[in-house]
Amino acid sequence: MIALASTQSPQCPNNLAIYNPNLRTTCVNGTFFIVPVDTATVQSAVAPYKLIPVPTSDKTLFPNGFPAGRHPVLVAINIQNDIRMSALQIPTPLLAANIQVPYVDRLGDGKTGFQFSVKQYIGGYDGSDVLGGTTIFVASFVPNDGPYEEISTSRPEYIAQIKDVIVPNPVSGPGVIEEAIDTDFYTVSKSSYTAHTFHEFISQPLILTNGLCQRNSIYFNQTFTDPVFRNGTVTLYSPGGAFAGVYDDVQGYSASGEVVGYNTETCSSAAANTDPNALA
Repeated sequence: MIALASTQSPQCPNNLAIYNPNLRTTCVNGTFFIVPVDTATVQSAVAPYKLIPVPTSDKTLFPNGFPAGRHPVLVAINIQNDIRMSALQIPTPLLAANIQVPYVDRLGDGKTGFQFSVKQYIGGYDGSDVLGGTTIFVASFVPNDGPYEEISTSRPEYIAQIKDVIVPNPVSGPGVIEEAIDTDFYTVSKSSYTAHTFHEFISQPLILTNGLCQRNSIYFNQTFTDPVFRNGTVTLYSPGGAFAGVYDDVQGYSASGEVVGYNTETCSSAAANTDPNALA
């Protein structure tokens, strides 16, 4: 049963670090949107891999089907708190966003789904700086201290915005930036999908650029999870490449969960070892 609460506490506890001392763990509070995008456009973005047909016959995932000629794209914006790995800990939360394509055929078997990363963004909490030097793009977030911001109370309305930092300026401002992702959404009592749909997408192993894959399982089974369905508009700008456009009536899901980021491994191993508890 999905609760009807509108917001979650921006930060949540990391209860899994003690059980996974040698893995990256954190607690995440995020909103995840399933954006239907033209299948041919998505196929071009994930080449040389092929897409797996959306399993619309599985009514636990798609009780109302999925738009013909479209493929799902997962757009997520979140705050990560209490990030740990071994004895190390990041002292402040991080803001993150990504555009990823699920149901990508990494193994070539036509059935095992993986996620293909189109864009990933990271930003400092409350305006603090983050270090570059990775394939992840440094971004400016609105709000900069939580996963979303309430802008209206008559009917609660929320926004979250990501701006790609092209030229950083840590002294006097954000420097040169361009729009990347805008979201504007409401809480709804029903969705075209189930909570299981979002969990399935999120927990598919991620294809890495080095030929390996990585599992980043999020467990939404804590007392503080507070899941809610969302509906609204997702706008993707030119940094999103071929997916740029305004998408209305997009279904979403907000919840807090605990993340276990596993070590990189072969893609066949990542698929075989995906934890079913993260899919429920």
